[in-house]
Amino acid sequence: MKTERVGENQSSLPHGIASALIGGAVGYASKYALPLTAQEKDADYRLVINAIKKSSVKAKSDFLESIKNINSKSLVKDTFMGTHKSITAYGICAYDHALKKIRPAAPFIIAGSVSGLVISFLSKVLKTDVN
Repeated sequence: MKTERVGENQSSLPHGIASALIGGAVGYASKYALPLTAQEKDADYRLVINAIKKSSVKAKSDFLESIKNINSKSLVKDTFMGTHKSITAYGICAYDHALKKIRPAAPFIIAGSVSGLVISFLSKVLKTDVN
């Protein structure tokens, strides 16, 4: 009669599936975390960024013209004059996020899943049990 230790014949399939799912989730998150590539920052990108900068400069100049003749400026108006760069940066950041949103997700998920499986395999192979 052959005897085996308890747990010695367990399948590693659930562990591999969990690793692939976790890797896929990390891959999907990296779609938004990774910066835009040079291919994504093409002529259309520069055109939109320049339009955002021009519109924010125009909005600031229109506002400054409208409050030029007011004697008492409130704290809000003074704060707005100092936020021109942050308005421009917000517009650029929003456009960058929109570009990242339309990236295809499949390459990121596949790369993450494969990485999760490889890491899972290596952790199982390199695992040393000392009794």
